[in-house]
Amino acid sequence: MSAQFKFLSGARVGQVETFRKAYIGLGRHPLSDVRCDAERDLDVSSRHAGIVRHGASFVLRDLGSTNGTFVNGARISGDVVLADGDVIGLGRNGPAVEFHILPGEAVVDTVPDAARASAERMSSPREQYAAVAAPARRSSTAVRIAAELAHLHRRTKVLIGLLVLVLAGFGLLQWQSARDAREVARLQARADSLEAEGQRLLTRLQTELASVRDALRQSQTEVGRLRAELATAGSGRDAGAVARLRAALDAAEIRQRGLAGAVAMDYRAISLKNQDAVALLVVQFSDSEIFSGTAFAADSQGTLVTNRHVLVGDDGNRQPRRIAIKFSGSRQWFAGRLVGVADSADVAVVKVEIRGGTPRVAGFAGEARALARGDPVAIIGYPLSPSARSARRLPTWSRSTDSAHRGRRGARSLIALAASRRCCTVATGSRRERSSMRFLRPKSWRISRH
Repeated sequence: MSAQFKFLSGARVGQVETFRKAYIGLGRHPLSDVRCDAERDLDVSSRHAGIVRHGASFVLRDLGSTNGTFVNGARISGDVVLADGDVIGLGRNGPAVEFHILPGEAVVDTVPDAARASAERMSSPREQYAAVAAPARRSSTAVRIAAELAHLHRRTKVLIGLLVLVLAGFGLLQWQSARDAREVARLQARADSLEAEGQRLLTRLQTELASVRDALRQSQTEVGRLRAELATAGSGRDAGAVARLRAALDAAEIRQRGLAGAVAMDYRAISLKNQDAVALLVVQFSDSEIFSGTAFAADSQGTLVTNRHVLVGDDGNRQPRRIAIKFSGSRQWFAGRLVGVADSADVAVVKVEIRGGTPRVAGFAGEARALARGDPVAIIGYPLSPSARSARRLPTWSRSTDSAHRGRRGARSLIALAASRRCCTVATGSRRERSSMRFLRPKSWRISRH
């Protein structure tokens, strides 16, 4: 005989299943015989109930379900022999199935005793076999909730990771944008500085060109006047006037030749040949007194010429505590030592020991007569670059004062190269003597031989 089950409610309402076996399992487990829907029949346990056939009868047993097993509306607590037409409820609100016994050939029950014992054991409540049974499993609803929570947890981790990546990318973009903005601001400041410097140079050049033009006009006017006087003196046969006019004409010729030389002089070539020999000189007299000036290398053994007042003060009785020297185009500072100062001229000599030697100026005038008043002059100073402005931040000095700030401006201290057709005469002067350098006062010059 066979057992037939017809679903009266639940997800599988209307479906009919027939079994001819010693044990029939009811539940939501995939291996259950009468299997309820795992997604919608949530009141049914995974292994809810079992039916064991004993000869011509079928015995129903609850397997420790969560919501209980009902027969014709009454909850069972032990074994119940099913009759044809009984309604089995899997949970008070769960699906219900109608049980029917289908007659078949009258055969002797041939179910082996081992199979019957196994079916009995499977249909018995778990607590009867606590010693051998596996630990009780959680209900399928809890398993589904745990699975959903795990899925949500993984999804949350992924979303958090994506959010972190987005925030990191946004932060990187903001940092790059800020860095680019700072770089643009620095470039803008440099461009403004270059523009201002270019405008200053243009103004100075225009002023100098105007001065040269005015000087040339005056020279031409003077030459014309002298020519007229020569014509008058020649007709009057005045020998003294002729000699005086000859001397005046020679002086006018020299001035005009000097102006022409100033216009034709290659200042860039002079700077390129001598700039490397220019050095920034920083002198410390005390913790609060730091001054700077410009020096130039007279030879390749580290002998530098500078102003006396830079090294020994205006009174000439100061003693420098430290001397630091940095050449143009270099970032390294070298220690210098005072060699000597002149008695009357504002000239001093320092020495710096550098392995391999130092750059030197291109040359010196052979004699004092090679330089005349009115000759064109090229002025070279220590370049106002960031390396020059770091003079007041020497690593061996921990304090800086207003005098050190003035020392930074002292990078404008000058090297004057008086250039003629055959030679180059070198002299030094600090910023406060800049005007005297421009007017070429003899006391600010020191001339040596090639």
